[in-house]
Amino acid sequence: MTATGTAAGYRPYLPGPFRWRLGLRPLDLQQWFEIGPAHPDTDEQMLGLRTVLSEHHETAVALSDDIEPEATEVHRAVVEHLRTHHPEHLERWGDEVAGLHPLEAAGRLVPEDVALMVRRDGRLILGGGVICFPNRWDLPSKIGRTMAEVHAPVARLNEQLADPIDKFLDRLTPERSYWRLGWGVIDTGDLYQPLDGTAPARPGAGDPDSVDLDDVHLRVERETLRRFPETSAVLFTIRTHLTPLRELRREPGQAALLAEAIEAVPDDVAQYKELGAFGRRVLGWLRSMDA
Repeated sequence: MTATGTAAGYRPYLPGPFRWRLGLRPLDLQQWFEIGPAHPDTDEQMLGLRTVLSEHHETAVALSDDIEPEATEVHRAVVEHLRTHHPEHLERWGDEVAGLHPLEAAGRLVPEDVALMVRRDGRLILGGGVICFPNRWDLPSKIGRTMAEVHAPVARLNEQLADPIDKFLDRLTPERSYWRLGWGVIDTGDLYQPLDGTAPARPGAGDPDSVDLDDVHLRVERETLRRFPETSAVLFTIRTHLTPLRELRREPGQAALLAEAIEAVPDDVAQYKELGAFGRRVLGWLRSMDA
């Protein structure tokens, strides 16, 4: 599925030395999901989600055997939210979920990816997910793992954030939810980027010099975190926005800010993000935009 841009306008990259940041902000639950006129890519992403679930179900959906109580609470909350705030969306997209596992049913109702953390043997672990737009990671291999174990492949992240993440999740209550943003630059306009080889071939795969500016996108993920009162489960939602890099020309100063942020990324993090030589080409384009 290829995205054509977003109305969200998120630009979360920061100048200065690189550091992974939580960047958490209180979430108004009326804005739990990004749906409706302010998000004109909603239907496009819903269609893309259904395509991924049809063609790559084994990659996009992974469920532990014992999470039905937590998943049922989540599904009930998602349906109630949509019924209250987005009834037309629920009417349009709620017709293909009967008989499904409640977490998959919830994941089919919204354009966000969903990941469910459950407490087992005193640890909060990933119990299941519906991840149709992964950013080069593998959902099935993460099931049963703690947050630190899920993040293990990410250069420097556990070193800088493992303790703050654990402390935050321990303190998270149903009365207050949060959201945050993450960003990257990617050499494709396709949202479906798993690690199992089923994604469409990227233009620059194996040859950074073949990447064209039209291939390159700013990828921003808006993530929400919410704890549920009955089961104490934590649900992560991830709404992914792709903006063609060329569009930054319309936003004075943004190309220079992104270039500064990319330059600050350490080599090991750049390797994890697959920037490398591709990133150097991006820097050249960004500098020329603000020249």
